Amino acid sequence: MRHPYENFYKAQLGALALAVLLAVLGLFKLDHQWIILLMFYVLAASFLFEALIELKTQNMLNAIIQLLRVLIIFLFTTILYF
Repeated sequence: MRHPYENFYKAQLGALALAVLLAVLGLFKLDHQWIILLMFYVLAASFLFEALIELKTQNMLNAIIQLLRVLIIFLFTTILYF
């Protein structure tokens, strides 16, 4: 029997793996700053999936904390890049 939120867990894990891959790639390609920007956006998406899992499990406090992390990472990254 599958876990009811298995798709959210897989999406979160995939986003984290992609963020790590982009971070390593960004270390070697410093002239491509958009890779680092994309890495932070993917990291924010990973936190968003975590917030969705927390919302589905009726854990509102942790969901709000995760959503605040998403908002902070997204805004801070956008402000610094542009």
